Amino acid sequence: MLNYMVHKLTKNNLRTTLIFAQRHRPYFKPKMADFNLRWAFNIKTWTPTYDEILSATSYIQPEEKERLDRFVYQDDVKSSLIGRLMMRKFVHISTGIPYKEVAFARDERGKPYLIGTGDIPVNFNVSHQGDYSVLAGHKDRNIGIDVMKIEPPVNKNVPEFFRLMTRQFSTHEWRTIKDYPTEKEQLKCFYRHWCLKEAYVKNIGVGLTIALDKITFVINTFDMSIGNIVTDTQLYVNDVLKRDWKIEETLLDDKHGVAVAIQVPRDTTIEPVSFSYLNFEELVKEAQALHPPDTNFANRFLKKQMKPF
Repeated sequence: MLNYMVHKLTKNNLRTTLIFAQRHRPYFKPKMADFNLRWAFNIKTWTPTYDEILSATSYIQPEEKERLDRFVYQDDVKSSLIGRLMMRKFVHISTGIPYKEVAFARDERGKPYLIGTGDIPVNFNVSHQGDYSVLAGHKDRNIGIDVMKIEPPVNKNVPEFFRLMTRQFSTHEWRTIKDYPTEKEQLKCFYRHWCLKEAYVKNIGVGLTIALDKITFVINTFDMSIGNIVTDTQLYVNDVLKRDWKIEETLLDDKHGVAVAIQVPRDTTIEPVSFSYLNFEELVKEAQALHPPDTNFANRFLKKQMKPF
């Protein structure tokens, strides 16, 4: 799957922040109420018109549009485009930065981060896989999110798939997965654990490069349902319980699970947040064009095929 992680803003000096505040006095809101949001967009239900592609791609930075143009399939263009638009919308409404002045760059690993904003706290993370693009955002807490489609492995049977993934899970996690009586239930539990791991490592910003079998999630609520948020899953790293991590899990539908990982002080309470399902009109409500519409991009997009699988 393709995931984007946006780093927590680094602290710049106070002078930079004051200059930015003076320049954008009508919009700048450094003491806004806490923003803790969850958004989901069902890509499968969105068949963009020519005009929607023209407008949507004018709302993102030119270099972002160029990256989208390199995708082979329409599905990947749509998923990534929606993710970029969600990032821009969240930054704009949570910080008060004018839409046209929201700007992203990429680090050495290709991960996007916010630039040119001084000392404005904002954290967000985007993921897309299957039919959904999702965003989790918080005003000042590191946050990670992952969405996973629950489906059989491609070109492999379940035992072979599990064998190849042996080193990605701890002994406890494999025991939990294989305690289920059917392969269908085991796969569902497998993807749940994988989703949890990705949300955590995206939060801490290291990607899937650490020893994943040293990260253990202990599930206490085994049955998940659409819209119901599970919050009692526990995180252990090197067999040590991490009490300062809050985990949220839910199902977006019967084939897509999502996990959110937030690190907070032990005595801090963060209420779980339900997902809002956005449509295209809601997503671009605040959007403003950054450059003229690109008819060539729109024409190439309409000629792209959907994935054959």
